[in-house]
Amino acid sequence: MNNFVFALNIIFPIFILLMIGYLVSHIGWMSKKSLKNLNGFIFRLLLPLMLFINIYSMDKASVVSDEAIKTIAAIYLTLICIASVMALILNRTTDLKNSQKGVIIQAWFRGNTIIYGLPVVLSIYGQSSLDKVNLVIISIVPLINVLAVIVLQLYRGKSLNFLAMLLSIIKNPLIIGTALGFAFFYLNIKIPAIILKPITDLSKTATPMAFIVLGGTLELSKIGKNLNLIIFSCIGRLIVTPLIALLVLLAFGVEGVYLGTAVSCLAAPSAVGSFTMASEMDGDADLASLIVVISTVVSVVSIFFWVLVLKTLNLL
Repeated sequence: MNNFVFALNIIFPIFILLMIGYLVSHIGWMSKKSLKNLNGFIFRLLLPLMLFINIYSMDKASVVSDEAIKTIAAIYLTLICIASVMALILNRTTDLKNSQKGVIIQAWFRGNTIIYGLPVVLSIYGQSSLDKVNLVIISIVPLINVLAVIVLQLYRGKSLNFLAMLLSIIKNPLIIGTALGFAFFYLNIKIPAIILKPITDLSKTATPMAFIVLGGTLELSKIGKNLNLIIFSCIGRLIVTPLIALLVLLAFGVEGVYLGTAVSCLAAPSAVGSFTMASEMDGDADLASLIVVISTVVSVVSIFFWVLVLKTLNLL
């Protein structure tokens, strides 16, 4: 019973934020256009600021450790293998369009790590764990963005343009926020308090605002004919990927806060940015949007399940 309450306390606040967004949208307080604009604001400014502040504020003494390196290596191996194996499997499938294949593969490896994974980790371990897990969480962001660009470009029906791919990666706001954070951190550049405070205050709004916008974009009536693809993608994103990751992490000897962090991040629903990138790179944007929405709704249950299982097995 204690484990059930523990898991419920972590996931229920997220559910409340999603429902607030849903209600705000459906009673007409915010239009779909307003939500889209706000989502762009979150993606281009608030999330990069949150990444920047998280890195800038890290404790140098606890950033690099053998445990962190093992965890990052296990995560990278898991995600690269999943993307590669899914590509091999879907290449043999003739029933799907290339635009659908790229979106499905992306869904399997690309989760809402920052918006969803980080709050769950902080709910489990508290703010004091941030220095330990920051590097692990942030290290996932460059990989999933690079993999997404490669996969969507491969299924675009055009030859792989490495320059265009590199520019797409470099211009990604999350990559920019991450790079600036590490630059300020390692060069020991100090930001004056009068500037740091508004940046920090803004960064704190990223997570709740992102959940509210996600809730506001929920349109369950549009599931339609893609139901099988959505179910397949959600099972991969929410169950298969974190399960494989858990086995790899245990094989690497990862435990404690690092194990919980990795599984929580890799069990997160499909990233909001996957819809934006699919739109820009000729992927099936409608399918990508539905995967984001449905996986977000279902994740309220699946994250609860993962927290409950890991707690029951004394892995948290």
